[in-house]
Amino acid sequence: METTEKYKDCKKDEVIRKVPEDLWCDWLAQASEEDRADEAFMKKIVLRRGECLKFAPDSLRSDRVTVLKIVKNCPAAFVYASEELQNDRKFVKQAVNLNAEVIKYVSERFRYDKGLALLAVRVDREIFSSLPEEMQSDADLAEAYLDGKPFKLKNAPEIIRDNKDLAIRTLSTYGGMLKDVSDRLRADKDVVIAAVGSAWNALGYAAEDLRGDRDVVLAAVRHDGYALQFASDELRDDEETVLTAIETYEGDVLEYASDRLKDDKETVLTAVRKCENSIGFASERLRHDGDVIRAVLNAHPGQFENLPDDVQENLDYILYGLESVVRHLPDPDDYSFFDDSTSEYYADFDQAEENFLDIFESIPSEELEDDPDLNDRVSRLAVELSSAYYKEGDYPYEDVHDGFLRRIEALYEENDVPVSPILEEALEALRKEGEKKKEAKYKSLDTITRIFYENLDRYETIVGRSAMKYGAEGESEYLDPDGDFVKNCMTSFVKDLIYAEPGLYHDSELWEDDGYEVDLDKAYEEIVSRLPPEINAVRNAHESYYSENVTVDVTGDIHLILVREAPLKIMSIWVNKIDSGREHGKRLAPDRLGEFCDMIGHILDIYGKYEKLALQRAAEIREKLGL
Repeated sequence: METTEKYKDCKKDEVIRKVPEDLWCDWLAQASEEDRADEAFMKKIVLRRGECLKFAPDSLRSDRVTVLKIVKNCPAAFVYASEELQNDRKFVKQAVNLNAEVIKYVSERFRYDKGLALLAVRVDREIFSSLPEEMQSDADLAEAYLDGKPFKLKNAPEIIRDNKDLAIRTLSTYGGMLKDVSDRLRADKDVVIAAVGSAWNALGYAAEDLRGDRDVVLAAVRHDGYALQFASDELRDDEETVLTAIETYEGDVLEYASDRLKDDKETVLTAVRKCENSIGFASERLRHDGDVIRAVLNAHPGQFENLPDDVQENLDYILYGLESVVRHLPDPDDYSFFDDSTSEYYADFDQAEENFLDIFESIPSEELEDDPDLNDRVSRLAVELSSAYYKEGDYPYEDVHDGFLRRIEALYEENDVPVSPILEEALEALRKEGEKKKEAKYKSLDTITRIFYENLDRYETIVGRSAMKYGAEGESEYLDPDGDFVKNCMTSFVKDLIYAEPGLYHDSELWEDDGYEVDLDKAYEEIVSRLPPEINAVRNAHESYYSENVTVDVTGDIHLILVREAPLKIMSIWVNKIDSGREHGKRLAPDRLGEFCDMIGHILDIYGKYEKLALQRAAEIREKLGL
């Protein structure tokens, strides 16, 4: 009071300037009715110190705009608003929307208003704990607290984590959040069934008793068989539960079955037909069972390498595995070794190749060498696989794929085993068919396009053989956008394009002496005058292998070099790629320099187009080789 006494004689126009703000309410308590009735003065006071609304005239306490401005920063001042405003739901809603804490000061009439409470929680979720306990038990209000973010359940108040209705509502979509509800709800069957129906791992958070509850566990494995790992020992030994889990999961659920069921033939057969890895979890006895092994290879021939080592050495199973790979091919239109070759297991023929070769390499070389019938049988299977390799490529002819049979042939040679006549005939037939198709298609192409595709074909063949011999890893750099595949292809294209120009060269050997008399200075002047200025041409003189030349930088990588070779007394064109060996060209007639310049311009016009195609083809080969 002593502090208040100090300012009791302050005039109202001095209060704001002289009296500390935290003493304004005390000053007003002693102020005259006349001072407190001054609306302009009081408005300045209450807008800065909201609790002073208690002393304001009725006109201010009923002023909607003023009261809303006050409670935005001082929600406790709401209790001093006029009774009319405190009982106006629309106004109360506006106030709560500005500051959620207003909900703590509303009249008894709105204390349990769910709509206002929902609004308050949505504005500020922390206000939830200030609501009456009965309202905190409401699932809608609890859900508003989570704000659609189930991860907030972990740190929510216990009353929310123990709300059954909210739990069922949330866990039906986010079952993994079962770990964040109360212990009571993790032991509630209704809640757990809702959770396991939406998340494979929810059963792992359920109370131990419920993990042994048949209804709960079946609900879990029907949603996702992987939940079997969380079931009780008793239910992991239950045929219905385990088979349900196997049918609803693509993985190796057999791992979580009991030892008894891992040794149950029907259970294991169901598992291995469903999942390729399940054989690894069967009992040792059944891993060597012929029916189980054949079931594995019938459903997943690529799993041969996961069979026991002694099984992989069994010739009967090796042949069964090879036959299974072929059975899983799409049925060829023109040839089928098996009547039931209708499966679409291998949408990717490269995977079929890989699986066949993995199994093929298990055949002892001496068996192939000593048993012609076995050799023929294996070769027929390889030809059957190869017959599926017809596809439309970007070449202007149908690409007949013989790479797979070439790889088989290479394996025979590597093991010094004679190649079966069946395989030899198939390779020769593919070669002839490919040549025939290319020849037929090439007839309709113009010279430039034909040359380009021939170069692509030539270099792809080189890449294929190299990958077969050295492995795909060594081709990564070669097939890179900046690698030698594209550069070599374009260099060869340019060289062949020049060679293909009719009349550009003399064929007569008598031209050699004439060529020696060509004046390269004049040739250089003519070349420079005919080419655009951005094309760099350089006149050089040498004392060694060739005496003089004119080098034309056609692209960043390719040079055309007009050479007068002193020892041979001839003129010739060389095509030179940077960082590579030179490729000697044919001899240029001295009176065709103009056409030589026209050819450079022509190369520039088409180079970019074909470079783009070469890059595209390189990318396709990279993908094909798995680089």
